[in-house]
Amino acid sequence: MRVSRLKRPFFKAMFGKPTTECATQEAQPARPKRRNAKFFLYITVIPSLLCIVYFGFIETDRYLSESRFVVRQQERKSTSSLGVLLQSVGITSAREEAFTAKDFVLSRDALRLIDNSINLRAAFTRDGVDPFSRFNPLNLDDSFEELFAYYSKRVRMEVDLTSSIAILKVEAFTPEDATRINTELLLLAEGLINKLNERARTDTIAFAAQQVEEAEVDAKASALALSAYRDQETLFDPAQQSTMQLQQVFKLQAELITVRGHIAQFRESASESPQMKALQRRAHELQKEIDNEMAKVTGGSDSITQKVIEFERLMLDRDFSDKRLSAALGALEQARSEAQRQQLYLERIVAPNLPDTPIYPKRIRNILTAVGVLIMLYGVVKILMIGLMEHSEQ
Repeated sequence: MRVSRLKRPFFKAMFGKPTTECATQEAQPARPKRRNAKFFLYITVIPSLLCIVYFGFIETDRYLSESRFVVRQQERKSTSSLGVLLQSVGITSAREEAFTAKDFVLSRDALRLIDNSINLRAAFTRDGVDPFSRFNPLNLDDSFEELFAYYSKRVRMEVDLTSSIAILKVEAFTPEDATRINTELLLLAEGLINKLNERARTDTIAFAAQQVEEAEVDAKASALALSAYRDQETLFDPAQQSTMQLQQVFKLQAELITVRGHIAQFRESASESPQMKALQRRAHELQKEIDNEMAKVTGGSDSITQKVIEFERLMLDRDFSDKRLSAALGALEQARSEAQRQQLYLERIVAPNLPDTPIYPKRIRNILTAVGVLIMLYGVVKILMIGLMEHSEQ
């Protein structure tokens, strides 16, 4: 009996006249449908129309200026096929320096320099640019950091890892501004490369030049010390001077031998001859002179032998200083040649172009993207609301 009473309203609702309770239940679904329609209208339709109007008719055109360059240097060993091909003509690419140029172009230092030269704020806030595209539309934040954030969106640079070619892209609201900014950035990159060249050349050559200066000082000091010793000891060529001394000794010894021979003859034939005493005095004088001459060669501290020791030491110092100076001069010349070979060059492959038509914005793509995002947003929000309603009913 309870089951028949429970089923009775269901059958009346399906086949009979609706009661007041059933009519109220049928009227309730119409209200959520109207709410869903309004929700879809506010979340998806109206924002989509606004996006269509903005992206299709209001957003300001942006012109793209593109340039390409490569940083190269001579005679760097490479194992890649492209590097071997470039080495055959004496040129190699410098990938590290290309990334260095990229970091500099996208840095605050480059922004500060280019803003001082061409006034980027004026280029990014021209009349006629829509508020959503221009820099600082409400004049609330004109700081350098805000300009850098805006600059990072308008300037891009890529480096091809295979060919090491750097691609610089600049967006602006006029073709002239885009080309001018791109040209100025290339000039700044060239200045950076030249600065790196000068720094490397200075560091390489400065050390070699310092070694040359030190070697010159030592060579001069050694030469002056040797010259002063020669003047002090009247010693110019020890070998020749000792040879002359020994030749004088040999002559005296030969004369002494002759005198002694005469003495021996007089002893045998006329020992009481007056000439005997004269020959003996002569022999004594010759022996004394020979001893004096030998003392000059091999005697004490004033002998040539002792002087030669100091002379040879000074000569060795001078020769070593001269060789050191020659080696330092050779190293300096090699450093200059090496610095010349390792010099970097920024070679422009494609000069900054003057665009004749705007590349951005991609209006159709932006509209489709915006509409798709709004539809997905509507779906997500609806699912969340359904989940909240079911949770509240429980």
